[in-house]
Amino acid sequence: MHMMVSDPAKWVDDMANAGADQYTFHVEAEKLKCSEDVKTLIQKIKSKNMKVGIGIKPNTSPEAVLPYMDDVDMVLVMTVEPGFGGQKFMSNMMPKVSFRIII
Repeated sequence: MHMMVSDPAKWVDDMANAGADQYTFHVEAEKLKCSEDVKTLIQKIKSKNMKVGIGIKPNTSPEAVLPYMDDVDMVLVMTVEPGFGGQKFMSNMMPKVSFRIII
């Protein structure tokens, strides 16, 4: 599941009950005001026996996910702006994909 929602914690139980085995949320979500909110959400997802993914939009620095790298199973780097159809692949996002490998 890739959840592009303002309150990702709200949907964890429903997605787990529907059989999801992975839950990816965006670090930029409106309801995630601080790193403790993100850490709490990660633990909630894990408590439902789902893998955890964390996503970033094109304008978000990859450093935004560094505090959570040891706790997540996947990082999703968006290569288009969410919410707009027909976009071209943003190849300038590729350095973000290799960011973790470099540091």
